[in-house]
Amino acid sequence: MIRTLLFTALVGLGATASAADGRRPAEASSMLSQLAVPDDYDVVFQDPDGKVIPYERFKAAMASRPFDVIKDAKAHRATLRLESDAVIAQRRAAEAAPAPQVAAPRAFPDFVTSTIDGKSVSLASLRGKPFVASFFFAQCAPCIAETPVLSAYHRKHPEVPVVAFTFDDRETAREFVRARGLNWPVVAGQQALIDAVGVAVYPTLMRIDAQGRVTSAVRSDTVKAPGQPLGVADLERWIGPVH
Repeated sequence: MIRTLLFTALVGLGATASAADGRRPAEASSMLSQLAVPDDYDVVFQDPDGKVIPYERFKAAMASRPFDVIKDAKAHRATLRLESDAVIAQRRAAEAAPAPQVAAPRAFPDFVTSTIDGKSVSLASLRGKPFVASFFFAQCAPCIAETPVLSAYHRKHPEVPVVAFTFDDRETAREFVRARGLNWPVVAGQQALIDAVGVAVYPTLMRIDAQGRVTSAVRSDTVKAPGQPLGVADLERWIGPVH
């Protein structure tokens, strides 16, 4: 079972409708597609207490309340549950926490693995030239929002080594790449590395020097101008020249 946090960025994607409890409403197809819920999944909508509610009530509530998506691949079922007030308060407290900072260079965890398209990648293979690491997960709305900018940066600066890490499994990561057009090399199933490097906020970007040391770790939204969307120029300014 996969449980992932969704923010309110997807509000308004469904049309008003009435749907029987426990059924997949056709009127919600656009929203469910954005959430990467397969077409053959049954869909259940729940209130914060776990009580099944009709789709129109869920849609009205999600205009002001985030929700979780719980996917059960074995049962071919997805549950969309509105967040409770307690969970919302905890999330807001986490979002208000200071951005991750690196006081002094520290070693990036050693790793040897392969990307979702089967290419070998390791810290040793990247050492000798600075690279950029991105941390995301498939159902993270801010991660989805920044994907076009990351891809645009990679197209403009193919000389800069970049790697994206996620705790999602390979299938979920592949679907994210396919649906979102992310062109960064992606390494899936990296919860252990994520824990080792200390990432707790998504999305996070890290700059690693030629010796394999983390020299900067930031939330993506902290490298842009206040009130402005993230742009390629923001990444260029933060990453700087890579020699």
